[in-house]
Amino acid sequence: MEGLFYALFFLVEFSNLLLTTSKQLHFVYICPMEVYVYGATAHAKMAVDLAERLGVKLKGCVDKSLLLESIFNYPVELNHVPMSDYSYFLAIRNAELRQRMYEERSSLSYCTLLDPCAVISKYAEVDDGTIVFANAVISADVQIGKQVLIDAGVVVHSNTIVEDFVNIGANVVVGANVLIGKGVEIGAGSVILDESTIAPFTSVSPRSVIE
Repeated sequence: MEGLFYALFFLVEFSNLLLTTSKQLHFVYICPMEVYVYGATAHAKMAVDLAERLGVKLKGCVDKSLLLESIFNYPVELNHVPMSDYSYFLAIRNAELRQRMYEERSSLSYCTLLDPCAVISKYAEVDDGTIVFANAVISADVQIGKQVLIDAGVVVHSNTIVEDFVNIGANVVVGANVLIGKGVEIGAGSVILDESTIAPFTSVSPRSVIE
């Protein structure tokens, strides 16, 4: 009898897990083309790791460094010519540089990397080229622009707009009805209170409180 109880408990929990997973599948974007990752720094390594876990087919990395031949067995190309046959991901942590690189290559296809351990409402919008790391929470009616970096543990509450090329550091809490302008960089551990507006290209120091 006890064994039957545990079996039923397992089936209920497993069903709940499947239901939760099915709600998230809309946000697990799998690029149909092979992907090149621009960059070879720590951020690029994190992007490669996440892409692998999402089942994205990686072709290699692109970087100007003469010291790197490969990252996790993916070749690093020095003189890569962008092609429409591939999709790309800009693993450039510096927001200003990421924007410049995108504008120089705006005709290319860009993939979006959303960690399966992030919780993203089906009523949220996430644009191309954005990366969301583990344990982030994106609430309903949140709009995330293109080429945005949302680090681990970030919480974004409802009715908030995050414009293009924004960086949000680890464990940042963004309140409701917030507008984060283009190119803003928010340091780790900061709190952005409800109804706040952050002007484009503002740099917010770590552990700040913005009213």
